[in-house]
Amino acid sequence: MTTGEPRDPLLLQAYSIIDDTADVETTITRLRDLLGVDHLVYHSSKLGVSPSIDPYIRLTYPASWIKQYLTMNYVDLDPVLKEGFSRSLPFDWSELKVESEAQGAFLLDALAHGVGPHGLSIPVRSKQGHRGLFSISFTRSAEEWAAFREKHLDQVIAIANRVHHRVISEVFGEDHPHLTDRELECLRLTAIGKDAGDIAIILGISPHTARDYLKSARFKLDCVTSAQAVTKAMKLGLLVL
Repeated sequence: MTTGEPRDPLLLQAYSIIDDTADVETTITRLRDLLGVDHLVYHSSKLGVSPSIDPYIRLTYPASWIKQYLTMNYVDLDPVLKEGFSRSLPFDWSELKVESEAQGAFLLDALAHGVGPHGLSIPVRSKQGHRGLFSISFTRSAEEWAAFREKHLDQVIAIANRVHHRVISEVFGEDHPHLTDRELECLRLTAIGKDAGDIAIILGISPHTARDYLKSARFKLDCVTSAQAVTKAMKLGLLVL
């Protein structure tokens, strides 16, 4: 087991499915079966912001519901999508408010097609800001749903983020982090031996702001130290001295 890999048997199985399954659609189906839920949905867009513009969706919903959803243009009514692409924290579908009669009819139609009544959505976001939504649909009793959530919430969050990382790397080509000009300037000055105080004077900013730029660059590059960040940025071709 490599450093940082989970010891949780279910997560180990899930990560193996995510990393080794040939296509994302089959990945989602296998994860549904592993978790023992009714349906899973992964939804993002190639633009990374709006769920309805150039969407990327992999799901296990029945064909009849997918056809109904598209025919009725439910994307404009779907409260899960509306909330999912504006929130940052996981939410239970019971938290959703029915804002119109049309939205209530949508939820009843979904239920008639085997979607719900219980569900959980995990908003996910890459270091570069690319947003996505990972959702579970559950048809069994409220007691079974509460037990599932209590037991598996942390695991589902980890799985959602792992799926999102695969999609943005493999499908959207976001392997390389995007550093701002200021972050790159701070790394370049670090590479030639300048500390935060020196960088602040050179760039006309405060030492606190200089440290923030370096911290942001380290986060995006997944590095602990600024020296490591410089080395990685150079290897990726982001920084040329």
